[in-house]
Amino acid sequence: MAYAIMLLTAALLFYLFIGYPLLLWLVARLFPLRHRCDHGVTPSVTLVISAYNEEKVIGRKLENALQLDYPPEQLTIMVVSDCSTDRTDELVRGFTDRGVILVRPEERRGKTAGLNLALQRIDSELVVFSDANALYDRQALRHLVKHFSDPAIGYVVGDARYREEKRTAAGVSEGSYWNIERMMKEWESAFSSVVGGDGALYAIRRKLYEPLRESDINDFVNPLQIVAKGYRGIFEPAAWCTEKPAGQFGKEFSRKVRIVNRSFNGLLRVPAVCNPLRFPRFAWQVISHKLLRWFSPYLLGINFMAALAVAADRGPDSAAALLVALYGGTALLALAGWRQDRRGDSSPLYVLPYYVALMNVASAVGVLLRLRGTVISTWNTVRAGGGSREPLAALLPCLLLATIIASIACLFPSLPVPAVLLHAVAYGLLGVIAYMYVGYPLVLTLLAWLLPARIDRDEQYCPEVTLLIVACDEERDIAAKLENSLLLDYPPERLKIVVASDGSGDATAALVREYAPRGVRLLDFPVNRGKIAALNDAMEQIQSEIVVLSDANVMYECRALRTLVRNFNDPTVGAVSGRVTLLNSTLSYRHSENAYYGIEHFIQEMEGATGTLVGADGAMYAIRRSLFLPPPNDTILDDFVIAMNIARQGYRVLHEPDALGFERNLHELADEFRRKARIISGGFQWLLRGSGLPDLSRPLLLFNFVSHKVLRWFSGALFIPLILLLLHIHLSPDLTTPLLSTVLYLFCCAALLALLGQVVPTVRRIIPINLLHYFFMLALASLVGLFRELGGGQQVTWRRGVTPCAE
Repeated sequence: MAYAIMLLTAALLFYLFIGYPLLLWLVARLFPLRHRCDHGVTPSVTLVISAYNEEKVIGRKLENALQLDYPPEQLTIMVVSDCSTDRTDELVRGFTDRGVILVRPEERRGKTAGLNLALQRIDSELVVFSDANALYDRQALRHLVKHFSDPAIGYVVGDARYREEKRTAAGVSEGSYWNIERMMKEWESAFSSVVGGDGALYAIRRKLYEPLRESDINDFVNPLQIVAKGYRGIFEPAAWCTEKPAGQFGKEFSRKVRIVNRSFNGLLRVPAVCNPLRFPRFAWQVISHKLLRWFSPYLLGINFMAALAVAADRGPDSAAALLVALYGGTALLALAGWRQDRRGDSSPLYVLPYYVALMNVASAVGVLLRLRGTVISTWNTVRAGGGSREPLAALLPCLLLATIIASIACLFPSLPVPAVLLHAVAYGLLGVIAYMYVGYPLVLTLLAWLLPARIDRDEQYCPEVTLLIVACDEERDIAAKLENSLLLDYPPERLKIVVASDGSGDATAALVREYAPRGVRLLDFPVNRGKIAALNDAMEQIQSEIVVLSDANVMYECRALRTLVRNFNDPTVGAVSGRVTLLNSTLSYRHSENAYYGIEHFIQEMEGATGTLVGADGAMYAIRRSLFLPPPNDTILDDFVIAMNIARQGYRVLHEPDALGFERNLHELADEFRRKARIISGGFQWLLRGSGLPDLSRPLLLFNFVSHKVLRWFSGALFIPLILLLLHIHLSPDLTTPLLSTVLYLFCCAALLALLGQVVPTVRRIIPINLLHYFFMLALASLVGLFRELGGGQQVTWRRGVTPCAE
């Protein structure tokens, strides 16, 4: 069965990437479809330019459009701004005296919704669609419209050529890919119709435009609708424009996810074009070029797994082993390309395999999102900062490493490793994982009983306190936070409230200024540099004995400050962390999150009972101002680093379970995954710098740090060798044991249930599946965090989301 699956998927993949292009080239020359062209026709044309936050390029685009070689009386230029928040609309209005029309919807609903609105106002014979960064050749419109002299032509697609001001690996890779796509468009156009349009440059007959759903990708769905009506689509390479590629692999990944997701959704909207009885030529092209290509990542995965099974059965001399070696070698080159990209190298030997692998993962994500019912409607240009799916690109190194390890294990099954050593490593890894999740809490409970920290607390102790709130774009929560802070049970003359606004682009600073008469101080930093940079600058202006650091979306219980501060009556205490409860009743993973943080709060309480809490909760913790050591401005885990620096100075760090805060978590699992990956990336950043590790003079702190943090950060990396080792032992009759086989079966069952919870979110209502799904999410996030830090680090500027708490 595995051999049959391997052959079938290999044949499909060969057809997709080699067979189809060769057949298309052949039939385009043997059976071309001719059509009439007239270079002298000049029908009325409306050039529609879609824009969102394009202030950097819109002026140049409009100057380019106004200089096109086309009769001015026959050309209308219209800009559709999808509620841009920068100066795009203002710049477009500067061209109104030259005939440019601005269309702006009342609310931002996506590019397609804006085009629907614009087309209602257009009565020209033809419509040309363009992007704001696409600069046209002067003859581009004339080359497009000449084909419409043939009444059978419904749309014409131009040639978008990539150019880069600065050569990048991502740009080189995208340019290479597009050169291949350009050839296929020419052959498709000659044989039948080019499959889809290009948002940068394509024209249609106005009468053939149908209002689209907001989830539709217009330059794919609209051409399919036109073909379904019996018209053809032509590719015209002489009508060309230039545009900049994304320039970064992460941004290119996000764009590819969006395109595949919306294109797959579009094909499901117009399934008639896949009917070979109605459209024999075009249906073959759509299925081969698009549908099967989108699913090729899954075919690659199935083919690799089948090849592993066959090679394990037939030995390293089989054809399957050669295929496994090909996968492993390609993965190794792609992994090197991933690393080279972080260093700014553009060597094709490494970067091209990395690009191909990355685009396959993006395609898999786009298809999976659509199968789950998610369609990406709104858009952000790659020039405006990329897309929300960028963090998922960090999954690729994990997959590449797993492919390399699996390939090595399959190709070299008979390495001279003693059975006792393999068993020892397997049981050792199992023991470490069991200790991490079960053993450490039990040992910690014993230590808290044997070595309790004696703290001289005083309920009446009220030193001068500054409540510091570092905020960026928090207009939704900042007023409620300040009202909550002003009602805290602490002597008003001893409490100062300071808000440090880190380059907020919304009304955060204005709202804080309204509280100035009530004693709230605003530190308004105009440039967004990241939380830790703003925190460091704010601390320079604070002289209070105690500083309480808080997030803007966390509300404190009335006596929280008193409860925190009472611990500082003891001069050996340097920092105190509170207990923040997440309010998450609407979330799909609430049961697993509550269980996880219940265990975390228990561990924190036990660590705090010994005076050696590892880190702090950034949503609520207090420190002695005199002990604050400014971390580097690129630090990710500021709360962890600040607390650890205090502990390394010989002071106790406590957990105060009676200091309560509440945070409403409205972010679903994707945001929780990104947050966890960011936290773990910050942990590895701190480890790699090695400047603040606990030393042997604080053995209990070092023990807690390794047990609670280091092992947890490496949890995902521990699972990979464990599972591969268990699989190797299970497949070797002379090595397998009932216990290890049982562990392997249990793990596989748990992974399948977790995968079911990811593919079918409704089953996550079943609490065991919910817990398993969350557990595997944490393990995967640890891998992503590790690879992200090894690959160049996590960004430190703000990403709006749930506060990192209690990791």
